[in-house]
Amino acid sequence: MLHIDIVCVGKVRETYLKEAVAEYTKRLSKYCVLSIVELPDEKLPNKLNDSLALEVKQKESKAILSHIKKDSYVIALDLKGKQYSSEEFAR
Repeated sequence: MLHIDIVCVGKVRETYLKEAVAEYTKRLSKYCVLSIVELPDEKLPNKLNDSLALEVKQKESKAILSHIKKDSYVIALDLKGKQYSSEEFAR
């Protein structure tokens, strides 16, 4: 059976998003084994400069990479990334 591991930084706090995650987890359970790992986000200082921002990104990226299994097919999702329809994403 297909295994899907979602590794994300930060916790889902909004109730409507928690409900959506639960619903999709239930729907997908017939087709795959789904696991979601929520990593703690790094605390940002009040005065954030470019070097501190880069340091935070590096720490979070190391945490993410440590949870990716060898030989995994990796898809990175970004709020500023290109949006695909379901059909395009499936391709």
